[in-house]
Amino acid sequence: MPHALIVEDDPNSLSGLSAILSADGFSVDTATTLAEARAALTRFIPDVVLVDLNLPDGSGLDLLPSLPAQPPDGALPVIVMTGNATVESAIEGLRHGIWDYLLKPVNIPRLRSLLARIPRPYELTEEVQALRSTLRDLGHFGAMLGRSGAIQHVYDLIEHTAPTEAAVLICGEPGTGKKVAARTLHDLSRRRKGPFIYFDCMAAREPGQRSMESVLFGHERGAFAGAENREPGLLEQAGGGTLFLDQIDALPSEQQDALLRALDSQTFMRVGGSNRIMTDFRLIAATRTPVKEAVTDGALREDLFLRLNASSIALPPLRERGEDIALFAEYFVDELNRENHIAGVTSGSPKRISPAFIRECLANEWPGNVRELRERVRRAYHASGDVIETLHVDEQGGPGGRGLNGTSVQVTVGTALADVEDMLIRATLEAVGGTRHRAATLLGISPKTLYNKLQRMKLES
Repeated sequence: MPHALIVEDDPNSLSGLSAILSADGFSVDTATTLAEARAALTRFIPDVVLVDLNLPDGSGLDLLPSLPAQPPDGALPVIVMTGNATVESAIEGLRHGIWDYLLKPVNIPRLRSLLARIPRPYELTEEVQALRSTLRDLGHFGAMLGRSGAIQHVYDLIEHTAPTEAAVLICGEPGTGKKVAARTLHDLSRRRKGPFIYFDCMAAREPGQRSMESVLFGHERGAFAGAENREPGLLEQAGGGTLFLDQIDALPSEQQDALLRALDSQTFMRVGGSNRIMTDFRLIAATRTPVKEAVTDGALREDLFLRLNASSIALPPLRERGEDIALFAEYFVDELNRENHIAGVTSGSPKRISPAFIRECLANEWPGNVRELRERVRRAYHASGDVIETLHVDEQGGPGGRGLNGTSVQVTVGTALADVEDMLIRATLEAVGGTRHRAATLLGISPKTLYNKLQRMKLES
């Protein structure tokens, strides 16, 4: 039976919380002061601690140094309760490593949702244990890849942050794998059985997109013209799981403010609704520009940045990851070999990589990071014979004439139209430095159409 410690000086709240936890299968110990709580911690290690922020002999956060640093099941979940939460108190709590905080009066369904994710006594998180041992040595961490010291540091941060409920900001240059990192955070969290909802906030700027307020919070039937049915928003879709907002600095300022208020109050209202709905999601966000630049330029609200930055993870550029470059190149070639085999394109031996190809990969600066490496490997793969000899298929024209050449695209008669379209989109994006609106204009399509095609081509961060 899991064990809980409740630290609360109000007798009615203490009695009610004890009854709830007991009904949910916890044995319960109680304390009304920090001194009593510290004494209790000398007798046992709880599986969860619920502590009031304001106690007669100090702040509930003052109890954190007395908690065991590494109980049997990993980081000890601490839930802070407060009747007057502010952004500042939330940030302070998250920086102290608390798991989550609840507003008083405590919402019972939300509390029970949190309790359901508490590990049973002495239960090991098998996924984390496996990642720490065998898989790390092989260069894998969930869906992430790499053995370098720079990425091992990221693995440590993810492993530390994943079990908490804290909102997380993922920073890094374009193409460093922010979506993959967000997915790994979710997969290693106590919410891993819940949904992982991804949304690129740049889509909010596409023509024909429904209002961002509706996208985030949903709407009731009849809320506006065309609202024929109730539609859940991203916050509801992510209930019990994780919401990853990519390029959050593209979100309009008023929606950033509304999102922050939903995080602080733990409630929201659908557009056209009159009832407040409790939130139960974890937020992970990433920015399209360097985060300090986004705040300075006003693209990212400072108060939202402060909330997210309490737990942040910076992904290193590929050029700082040494031998990981070769690891990625080999992985992408293996991936292409599998795809071609499944599709029946090849029936013979899989393509191999020459040492010269690996040397070229290691010598490249890779300003587009992992995304650029994947694309260059793909082009070299399709332009090569049984052995991939060089990255520079563009300059050489490459067998089959399917490489890029300056600002033109060379295509051999008989090339599938879908492949031609992909090549043209990639070449145009490269020519305009990745600016989607400019690329869409040159291609003669709407930004929304380009966005949908990129989703199909799997070119997200």
